[in-house]
Amino acid sequence: MKNIVIKWAVFLTAFLISLEVSAQNVRVSGVVTDALGPIPGANIMEEGTTNGTVTDVNGKYSISVSAKSTLVFSCIGYKEQKIRVGTKTVLNVNMVEESKMLDELVVVGYGVQRKSDVATSVASVKADEMKTFPAGNVADMLRGRAAGVNVTSSSGRPGSTPSITIRGSRSISADNAPLYIIDGSPSSATEFSTLSADDIESVEILKDAASQAIYGARASDGVVLVTTKRGKAGKVEVNYNGYLGIQSLWRNFDFYSPEEYMQLRREAKAHDKGIIDAREISIAEALEDEVMQRVWASGKFIDWEKEMFRNAIYHNHDVSVRGGTEKIKVSAGANYFDQQGMVVTGSGYQKFSLRLNLDFEIAKWISFGINSSYAMTKQDREDGNFNDFITSSPLAEIYDADGKYTKYINSEGNYNPLYRAEHYGREVTRDNYRLNFFMDVKPFKGFNYRLNTSVYNQTSEDGSYKDSQYPGGGGTAVLDESRTQNWLVENIVTYKVPIRNKKHQLTLTGVQSVDHNGSKSIGYSVENLPVDKDWNFISQGEFTGKPRRQFNENNLVSFMARAQYSLLDRYLLNVAVRRDGSSRFGKENKWGTFPSAAFAWRVNQESFLRDVSWIDNLKLRVSYGIVGNQNGIGNYTTLGLADNKGYEFGNVFQMGYLPGKELSNPNLKWEQSATANFGLDFSFFNGRLNGTVEYYNTHTKDLLVKRSLNASLGYTTMLDNLGKTKSSGIDLSLNGDVVRMKEFTWTLGTNFSMYKNEIVRIDDTLDENGKPASQVAQGWIIGEPINVYYDYLIDGIFQYDDFDITRDGTGNLVYTPKNTYDSDNDGVADSPINYGGAIEPGMVKVSDNNGDGKITADDRVPIRKDPKFTLSLSSTWNWKGFDLFMDWYGVSGRKIKNGYLYEYNSGGSLRGKLNGVKVDYWTPFNPSNKFPRPSYSADPAYLSAIAIQDASYIRLRTLQLGYTFPTRLLKNTPIHKLRLYATATNLLTFTEFKSYSPELTPGSYPEPRQYVFGVNVSF
Repeated sequence: MKNIVIKWAVFLTAFLISLEVSAQNVRVSGVVTDALGPIPGANIMEEGTTNGTVTDVNGKYSISVSAKSTLVFSCIGYKEQKIRVGTKTVLNVNMVEESKMLDELVVVGYGVQRKSDVATSVASVKADEMKTFPAGNVADMLRGRAAGVNVTSSSGRPGSTPSITIRGSRSISADNAPLYIIDGSPSSATEFSTLSADDIESVEILKDAASQAIYGARASDGVVLVTTKRGKAGKVEVNYNGYLGIQSLWRNFDFYSPEEYMQLRREAKAHDKGIIDAREISIAEALEDEVMQRVWASGKFIDWEKEMFRNAIYHNHDVSVRGGTEKIKVSAGANYFDQQGMVVTGSGYQKFSLRLNLDFEIAKWISFGINSSYAMTKQDREDGNFNDFITSSPLAEIYDADGKYTKYINSEGNYNPLYRAEHYGREVTRDNYRLNFFMDVKPFKGFNYRLNTSVYNQTSEDGSYKDSQYPGGGGTAVLDESRTQNWLVENIVTYKVPIRNKKHQLTLTGVQSVDHNGSKSIGYSVENLPVDKDWNFISQGEFTGKPRRQFNENNLVSFMARAQYSLLDRYLLNVAVRRDGSSRFGKENKWGTFPSAAFAWRVNQESFLRDVSWIDNLKLRVSYGIVGNQNGIGNYTTLGLADNKGYEFGNVFQMGYLPGKELSNPNLKWEQSATANFGLDFSFFNGRLNGTVEYYNTHTKDLLVKRSLNASLGYTTMLDNLGKTKSSGIDLSLNGDVVRMKEFTWTLGTNFSMYKNEIVRIDDTLDENGKPASQVAQGWIIGEPINVYYDYLIDGIFQYDDFDITRDGTGNLVYTPKNTYDSDNDGVADSPINYGGAIEPGMVKVSDNNGDGKITADDRVPIRKDPKFTLSLSSTWNWKGFDLFMDWYGVSGRKIKNGYLYEYNSGGSLRGKLNGVKVDYWTPFNPSNKFPRPSYSADPAYLSAIAIQDASYIRLRTLQLGYTFPTRLLKNTPIHKLRLYATATNLLTFTEFKSYSPELTPGSYPEPRQYVFGVNVSF
């Protein structure tokens, strides 16, 4: 019996144990996916053990684990997930991507930070974003890429350099261009323009004073930080990027046809003779010129655009080699760019550049690197009068019997613009070289000392000629040569302070630098050049005046300290101060101090939001800083400059010196801008929606303005720190992944900027009301924006209904203006507006803005030039290797005075004898309210005011279609990656502005529409 009990006890124990084991071990299976589908290679681990597995190519897995265990699902690029097993035998898991952008490193000047730790206003543009717009200048590639950054072109000429302004203008007389920093070395817009986009890793733009203050005296207009690509340890990669493009002309206006041009002249003649019906003017009387009459009779008219322009070719080639070992890393690149000009003679651009970046690690605690670059550019420039074709008659003879260009196109003495272009030449060449050496020493953990040195050298030559046949005086040549030499030495110390409590993080940075800038130039002008078409024989001509010789030099000594503090990875504080000493200022004001502070709060790290899974980042920022500007004064302005004066003594010409017209001011100091910035950074739904919104307010004081002096002092002006301005604005950036699927993605991005500025004070003069006075002659109006036109407001065109019409004793029509002015404010108009002369139907009607019943100069008002806001919208689609990119760019509220309507050859197309932009002008049988009746003998009144047009526009700036070949097709080739693409730029433009581009001032070189075909290949 005892044995039976024992046996049963053993059996029950074994049975219970088996039940327990059975209860603790279960087989769990399932599929691991993300928004695009199954994830192969995902890790599944039983927490606290070494038991684990990975998903197969279909994202499936199966694992035997304890029922009480927790499974940990992980994969690179995804958030880790932990799930308790319990009784589940099937666990399907949807992995969520980590928001990588929060861990991206952003260059902030003298170091880098995680994007999530940045407390100031810094916009970052990656190289891949820039390269969607194929251009020879990287500044063009930045347009619309960052909110608050405005890129404008003054010319479409090959090799022209666009200007960049960051958050508008602040100074009324000094330069408003940003500071450029390339790989830690101060640079210039010229050097920036020679960079190859293929060499650039990223471009960061410092927009608020707190981020700019670390660069002090030169940073008041923003800072553009460029980081070039470096080699990485691993397999060497060879890359080629090349494209071929065709440029064509685009315009938003029509020319008069030969018939319309002839009718324009008839209307103008009729107007001058007081004739209502222009049909009473014969064709012979309208044309007058025998050449035009002959061409009219032959019907062989000139299409000036076809004669002046061509479809032009341009091409670009980039070759790079990058790679290395853990000890030595290399990045080498070469670029060649060649662009024909659309003007048939005299324009083009070539650029050749080399870059070599080397990194050497001698030991774990010491390393050094070398950045070297060379660039050569050659720009051919056309004759500046080529735009005269705009007003040239289509009734012209431009070739003689031998097929050569005629000097004149008719008997009226109008020069042939093609003839002038043929007898003119100008070439601008530049060679620049930069060598940058840096060394990092890390004697102990957290401490880094960097020695950063740089040498820059640029030589340039600008030569031009007008040969002996050039109209209006030829046989002349001009040659200007210059050389620039700059050097920089910086000592930079960075220390990550070791703090036991990991809740605190503190990084300290100290900088000491010496920056030297020097230049020399010499120029010559000669006439009676014995050799045509070559300024290289300038020494054989007769000098007109003395050679021009200039020498400039300035030095900047600087100290900077910065502390970056983080508490709980939640509260971020940056404090910095920079002190600059400049040789440009007098001894009492050589030094300027520029402090800044920035605070950021990562709200999503608080306990009340930490578990909200759809919020990746929610950060509030506030900053304040002061920066300086020394660009408004010359290197020797505070010392006082003498003018050279020639005189005769003893029948011998002598050269002496007299004090200049401007009194020196040794007390000049820095222009200073103080900016408060408020920002919100956000990222939701694992980065699917992210963006930034910012508001800023800037006050600038001590603006450099010329003060008028009493002539009895012997001087007329003195430069002084007198002016004040203020500005404010909003920047918005928004990006979103509309669709995320395995084989199809669609992303949208937009940048919006709106700003305004205002002149607060110009100098210490007061108006009759005791308030700060404006300087109308300079276009500086108190309480108005910095950039304005000061002109009349057009109120339409006078019509017949505006007059009482009678006839005089000889039967001529008499136009008596109706009463429209209420002189005694009784509600009844009792007199006409006084224009100071006779008015009649077809003339321009002007607003009486001051309400005094007279049209005088006092009725002029400021008209803002700068846009009210800019907007860009980009869209990217990816599907099975295909990618489609679209980029729209818009400007609203910009005003431009259209020179085609009033300047060219004095009067434009409204001077009725000239051709030009076709407009809807007034005639007795076409009572237009847009443009006045043309006149043959004189410009219509108020023509400059009617030429001010709204230059708002929306443009499809880029449309690109590409295809990346799948790796399986390249498997047995040396090619690692292959992409083909086609791009069209400036494809569509919607605007009311009548010109070749709403971005350019009429009269400048036209901006092209481009069609590009390219290839990217990596080996």
